[in-house]
Parts: sequence; structure tokens; C-alpha cells
Amino acid sequence: MSILLLLALPASLAAPGVKINEILYNPTGTDEGNEWIELCNSGSTSVDLTGWTVQGAGTSWSTLFTFPSLTIAPGEHLLIGAGSAYTLAGTMQNAGGATDGLRIVNGSTTVDTVLYDDPNTNLLVDDSGAVGTEFAPTVSEGSSLGRSPDCSDSEDSSIDFQAFSAPTPGAENSSGGGGECPDPEVRLNELMMDPDGSDTDKEWLELYNPTGRAIDASGWQITMRKSDSGQSTATLPEDTWIEAGGYLVVGEAKVSGADVVLGLDMGNDSSSVDAVELSCGGELIDVAVYGGDNDLGWTHEDGTLASVFPKPSEGYSMGRIPDGQDSNDCAVDWAALERPSPGASNSTVVECTCPGSGEVVINELIPNPAVPDGGEDEDPEWVELHNIGSYPVTLTGWSLRYGTSPSSLTTVDISALGTIGPGEFLVVGEEGALNVDLVAAMDMGAASSNADRVELRDCSPCTSDTVVYGSSNDDEWTDDSGEIATSLAPKPGDGETLQRCRDGYDTDLSATDWVLGSSPTPGEPNEEEACPICAPGEGTIKINELYPDPEGSDGAQEWVELYNAGSSSQRLDGWVLETGTSSWGVDFTFPGEIELAPGEFLLIGNTDVPTADLVATSLGLGNASANPDGVRLLDCVAAVQDTVLYGDSDAEIEDLELTDDQGGSTMAAMGESGLSIGRISDGADSDDNAADFDGNMPPSPGGPNEGGSGDGGADGGGDEEPKGGCNKKSTADGKKCGLFGIAGGLEWAVLALVALRRRRS
Repeated sequence: MSILLLLALPASLAAPGVKINEILYNPTGTDEGNEWIELCNSGSTSVDLTGWTVQGAGTSWSTLFTFPSLTIAPGEHLLIGAGSAYTLAGTMQNAGGATDGLRIVNGSTTVDTVLYDDPNTNLLVDDSGAVGTEFAPTVSEGSSLGRSPDCSDSEDSSIDFQAFSAPTPGAENSSGGGGECPDPEVRLNELMMDPDGSDTDKEWLELYNPTGRAIDASGWQITMRKSDSGQSTATLPEDTWIEAGGYLVVGEAKVSGADVVLGLDMGNDSSSVDAVELSCGGELIDVAVYGGDNDLGWTHEDGTLASVFPKPSEGYSMGRIPDGQDSNDCAVDWAALERPSPGASNSTVVECTCPGSGEVVINELIPNPAVPDGGEDEDPEWVELHNIGSYPVTLTGWSLRYGTSPSSLTTVDISALGTIGPGEFLVVGEEGALNVDLVAAMDMGAASSNADRVELRDCSPCTSDTVVYGSSNDDEWTDDSGEIATSLAPKPGDGETLQRCRDGYDTDLSATDWVLGSSPTPGEPNEEEACPICAPGEGTIKINELYPDPEGSDGAQEWVELYNAGSSSQRLDGWVLETGTSSWGVDFTFPGEIELAPGEFLLIGNTDVPTADLVATSLGLGNASANPDGVRLLDCVAAVQDTVLYGDSDAEIEDLELTDDQGGSTMAAMGESGLSIGRISDGADSDDNAADFDGNMPPSPGGPNEGGSGDGGADGGGDEEPKGGCNKKSTADGKKCGLFGIAGGLEWAVLALVALRRRRS
């Protein structure tokens, strides 16, 4: 063999047994003078280290130590730095956001390299000379980073190295610290990565032992990977046992009841992906991956690409259901737990023992303040609480939670309110709110496209009260019962309050308990209103005619007409009219005491519709410029009663979110300006919009359509003559009677006549 060929030998052949075996790069207290590096020789011959160097790197490599005349024998562990006769020339990097490294160099040959932490933005190379992609974990202060098993080398730092909470400088690394290694039955069972409020010292996780024997988990490692800031490892201390069928809670300093107190740093990323790994001796036992898309290619313990469970909302834990279930599909095995259960089964119903729970309720709120003319800043948001019980309630540990989606919840600790007396009102709000008792930053949703929720949590923590308001509950918010809410309070307009119809009135149905108000009363009794009666629909109330494209400027002239095609009267309290040009949004919520008799018409119109029974200032119908547009009617439990889509059936369908009652895309034809879209026969509904509607109909707001029979059509109806909406009780939000008075009906009669002539010309 030539000398040149010998020089080209890789380090693994040039010095096969010399390895970096254990390092302490982040000692407790001051780093300088307290760091050390341990080498080992797993070969069968002694190796002369004279002139070799140890180099460390952050952004670039520098020499920390040059060996004097020194030999390392087979099986020997050689210590340099603190505790030895040799002094390091500098300090090692402490990781924390980017890859750092340590290597042994013999002349121009790299003998061994360990890279720790990630991402490798410094482009440090490994033993092969390529940019490193596998990294040892970051360790906490006082813990060492060592090979496990001792002096082993798979050429993969992420497998070979683990954290040791009890370092062994100059001696063999203890595999797993004395615990059983591994036991594949133990599972990560519950994670709290995003506690209410600040995360500091409040994160925890739970291990579950489903076997019939106690297991020694001493020295096991918990590695927390964060896509945006590297990874860290915590090591279970000596004498850590998990009882047969039992749970072990590992938590930070402020976690009450933690079995083991360790520093944790789990990610709560919702856009990329984070992970928690349980391992022993470098071998993975269990993995939980959560967040957004797994674009980093992280794997399960069996090496398969990990599926991802969405990050839970603030204050929710992530738990396996049932306990210990592991199909290596995180999206199947894990669920968000609104009521965490550290140290207990995830199927356990948490006991709600907090005094006053259910007695203190949310009584009034303003989630959508008015914006002053020409101003930029919104008026303050606030929530009013009310004690409907007969004794004082201490609010220590209580909180308000609100959000526009379950992944964006915010928690406000209201402990500082102290005690709320019987019948008392207290206000939590932004600075500038009237009668505010606790100032807090707030950003409640305005239910612009979907339902939002505000929740009051007691000290258990359990739900004391909720209000879910807005349109269809696509986010599946839960109500007081813990079930998905189907009864929704109305969507507040700009500057409108959402208030209980009577102070403290609580049936646990948001549509029944809550009404809109225009006169805020923070800290004082609400102005009493008629409480709605929630009467779910039976599919008999039909959208009978709509006027999406008035002659000239649409302005505020658009309207929608309803018709009762059934045989009995229907209360419409809390029902919702939605329109859609790309997605559904609430345009109008029906007030209380509206009842539609069989064969009767009801006209909902914008402010310039003189004959409207109910005025909907937000009503705005699309002109089907994007195909299709739509109108739909939902009852007080958010069940769809009727849907009309309209547009051009020959054109490409653009708005896939808008579907008809059967989940399809049947469309009524979009007609000419000044003509309405109406059912060919009043109330007749085959669930085929193209067949049921005429897109060029002379407008007949509040009366039978041209050619309409008024007999209930396909759904059947009464034998009575069709009635207008004027015999119904007037309401405070703008219902107008006298439909065919000189100023009202004559105008529409003239318009209808003009439209009829145009249509027949």
C-alpha cells in the first residue's frame, strides 16, 4: 500500500477506537474552568495522541486543546478540562438556536465529530466531510452529553448521544442511569405544551405504564424538538419508577402534584411541526408529533413518516384516548383534552368542585365595538359577570377564555377581581371601558364568518358558563354541557351588545338566553327584553323570492322573501339569514316574537325597501359575478332549512364552499336587472334550484309570485289565502306595516308592472 493511500484513509481506520465519549459544555454556574471533555478508546491497541487537537465550533472551528506526549490505552477513559491535569484553552458553545460542534483532529484528519443542537445554519461538517444532518440533543445546565452505550458509534449523533443528569467524568457512561432500557410498553400519554397564560415553569407531560409490573425509568430521556429553535433533552433522575398500571407526571416547578420536577421546553407551533420523544440508551420508545405540516420529515419510533396531530388550544392538553393507544398515527391516537388529567386516565371525567361554578355567569359583552367616524382605534371591549347565586363567590383561579377558532384561544386570569357578591355585577374590560373592575387586553371575535365563543372557567378548572354566538358552528365550539353547540346567540353588529334577555336568565341554550342590545349597561342590570323561544324548523319555511340586482344602483334596495309552506305556524326567534358570494356569512338574525303562519309571507329588506317587515341593514346579495352566489336560512339550532344558489349554470363553478341543500350546486338562473328570482310555485321545493326558480320574475315582495299558487307547493300547505306579513307583531328593530299604503305598496306595484312589461316585451 502506498504512503499516499495511507494518508487518504478515513479517520475510522486511522484511529478506529478513539471517540469523544462525554462532554460537559454547560456546567452549573460559570462555564470557564468547569467544562470538561472525555475521550474513550474502544479499540484493541493503544493510540498515541501527541500533537492531536480538540476543536470546538459555533460559527467556525477553533482549537480548545493540543495534546502533549500522551497515549490512550484500550478501554481507557481520558479526561481533559475540569477535574484533570489538563486545561482547556477556551469554552465550548452552549447550543441554543443553532448547531454547535466538537471534534478530534490528527493533523489534517478528522478523527471524530459530535454535532449538537439544530438547525445547522453554521453548515458544520461531520466525520465524512459533508454538512451534518444528524445532531445530538441540547442538554440542560449541569447535565452532560454522552454516548450510550458507552463508547459506541453508529456515525449518527442523534442516536449515539443522550443527556446524563448524573455525569461520569473519566468513567464509563451508565446506560440509562440504571433503569430498564428500554421497555416498549411505556407511552407518552398526555402533554401540556401550552398552559393557560405564560408557559414559564408550567409545562408537564405524563407517562403511562400499562403493564402489570413496576418499571424503573431512571435515566430515560425526554427530547423536545422544536422546528424553529432546535431541541433540548431532560433526563429522569435516579430511582424514578412508574407503578404497574400507573401514571408518572413530569412537570416544571409550578406544576402542582408533579412526580418528577424537571425543566421542560415543549414547542407550541401551529404552523410547522414540533415533537416530544421518549428514549432510553439512545433507542426511541415513543414519539408524539404535533403542529402543522410535517415538512421536516420527522418519524415515529418505527421509522415511518409521522402523522401530525394539530396543536391544541391554550390550556388544553394533548392526550391518548384510550390511555396508551399507539397505532403510530398521531392524528388517530391523540385528542385535545379541554379538561387535562395529569396523573389520571384521559377518560376520567374531571370533578368540578369549585364553589360557585354555574352560579357566576356571563351576563353581557361587547365583542364588536363601533369604530368612531374617521378613527382608527376601536372602543373598548368588555365582559360583564353576574352572580345569580345566594352567597359570595371567590374568583381566585377563575379565568375568561375567548377566541375566533379553537386554535387561537386567549385566557384572561380574573383572580384579581376577588369576590363577587350575590346579585353583583363585575366588568372585565380594556382600558377606557365604563365601570371596569379589572383592566385586561381583550380581542374577542365578531363572528364575521363563523361562530365565536366566550367561556368562563372556574377554579377546577371547569366551565361555569359559555356563550356561543354567530353563524353555523363549523369550528365545533362546545357549550356548557361540553357538547358541540347547536344553539347560537345572534351575531352582534358594530357597537351592539350581546346580553341576556333577563339578568342571569340561563337555559344553557345561547339562542334562547341572549339578545342583541343597543344600550350597553356594564356593571348594571340589563334592559329587560322578551326572551326568545327557540323552535327548531321542520323544513317548511322557504326562501320564496329574492331581489339581488335592483334597477340602477343596488344601494340598500335588496330583499329576501320567506314563505311558510307548512300546515302550522313557526316561531323564528334566533333564526339566521346568511348570504354568500364566496363563503357564508350572517346578514340577519331574527329577533324574538316573530311567528310565521301557514301560507304567510315575510319580507326581510335593507333600509330602502319601503315594504319590509324586518329591516336588515347588513343585507347584501351578490350579483353572481363569481359563480354561484347564494342565500340560506338556518334555524335557532343552526340547522339549514333552505338554500338558494343562483348564477350561470353554463359557466364554471368558482365558489365550491357554497352548496345547495343536497350538497350539490344546482342554481337558479341569474336574471336581468330589476327582476327577481322567485319560486315558480310559491313554496314548491324539489331541492333543484334550476327547476324550482324563475330568474326573470316581476318582483312581488310580500305577496304571491307570478304563477305561484300560494298553496304550499311541493311541501304541502294550508288552504288559507296567502297573507302578507303585516298581521304580525311589530318589533323594535324596524319591522314596517302598511305594506300597500301610498308610500309603500304603490311603489312596488309600479316596479312590478314595469318589470312585467319588460319581461313580456
